[in-house]
Amino acid sequence: MKFSRQSRLLKPAEFKLVFQKPIRSGDESFRILARVNGIQHHRLGMAVSKKVCAKAVGRNRIKRVVRENFRSWTAGTVAEDTLDFVVLPTALAKTQSNKALDESLLAHWQRLTRKTIDRNPGIRQDRLRTQR
Repeated sequence: MKFSRQSRLLKPAEFKLVFQKPIRSGDESFRILARVNGIQHHRLGMAVSKKVCAKAVGRNRIKRVVRENFRSWTAGTVAEDTLDFVVLPTALAKTQSNKALDESLLAHWQRLTRKTIDRNPGIRQDRLRTQR
């Protein structure tokens, strides 16, 4: 399955919207910002700087891991509120294994979607009604 253009943040204005009032999640490997986008699917943007990893090989590895994890996570989720994500890796991310990065990212995706539900209590009440 390909990582389509619809699944990416492409324009600077799209990134700027996420940076304005984000929902945040962070650990030693990543800082991830998210914002509700109001469209039918989640989208991903990445900002991997040379400060994180000086060599392009390392930056590309981090981006590849993030894209693959995002793709597999979105394939298994049904979202009521879709989000735009911007992933900002830390310098520690380049030294960690792909498995550790995957676990970290999965925790972030779940944490951010949960925070979105907590900020929109109407959604949470609807889910509680359907679960009964």
